Parts: sequence; structure tokens; C-alpha cells
Amino acid sequence: MSANFQLEGADSLVAIFREYPEKGYRRPIVAAFRKAAEPVKRAMIRNLPGNLWGLRKAVKIKPGRGLSLAVGIFARQGVYRNSRGVDFDPYNIAYWHNYGTMANRDPEHNFSKPRSRKTANRRGGIKPLRFVEKGWEESKNEAQNAFEKKAQEELEKFLKEYAK
Repeated sequence: MSANFQLEGADSLVAIFREYPEKGYRRPIVAAFRKAAEPVKRAMIRNLPGNLWGLRKAVKIKPGRGLSLAVGIFARQGVYRNSRGVDFDPYNIAYWHNYGTMANRDPEHNFSKPRSRKTANRRGGIKPLRFVEKGWEESKNEAQNAFEKKAQEELEKFLKEYAK
């Protein structure tokens, strides 16, 4: 449950920077990804429902393998205590509210497991709010613009540093 950034044309970029120190090209690109991820993170926090406002601290930017980055709520990011005093992993709470539960499961989401026979006929459940997708759609263009601007700055800085 996160928004993933993937750099297209990474192979040609790697070929260009092959002569530079190993992993040297990664630093400017990851810096640009981090800058582009900030508007996405803010939009996801802004779209959190009022009763889940405590989850705003669980929205994180997480670097991935290769030239990728993920923004979202990940497992084991602390504890969320509900009004009854029961502790939950923030990821589970966000997942349930984003995709819904029981009869109100989001039909657009591909769940890995269907509902069990035990709960198949139960009604109700948490309604899907899709706040992660809304946050991504709101901030997609802003993130792309921020990436392009920051990537240009960082690559120029990188080339000046190694041109000496």
C-alpha cells in the first residue's frame, strides 16, 4: 500500500555513469526521488480520514532496491491505539480503511485471498476510503515536476564534482 516511483531508462543512465565511481550515480537520483516523494507524502497525510489522524506519523518515505522509492504506511512502524485501548500495527489500520473489510471490500483492489467461508455471508465492515490512491492522484504531477527540477540540479552538481 504505497506509491512506487520507477525511473524509466535506468539502463541508459547506468551506462552513462559507468565510468564514474561505483554507486556514485545513485546519490543524485535518490536525492531527486526523495524531493519528489515529499508532495506525495503530504497528500497522503492530507487525505487521511479524521479518525485516523494519528497515523500521519506512520507515513514514510522508504528507499527501494535499485533506482526506486516507495511512499506509504509500512508494517512495523510503531503502534496505533484505538479508542478502546487495543493496540494495532498502523499498516493494518490503514489497509483496512483504504481497501475496506468484509462486505465493503473495494472491488477495484486485487486481494490475495478471498473472504473465508466463515465470514462470506456477513454484512457490513469498514468502507473503503482509498486515501492512498487519492493522495497519489492529487500529487502525481507535482512529484514529477519536483523530480525533474531536482534531478537536473543534482546531476549538474554531480558532474561538476567529478569533472575536476
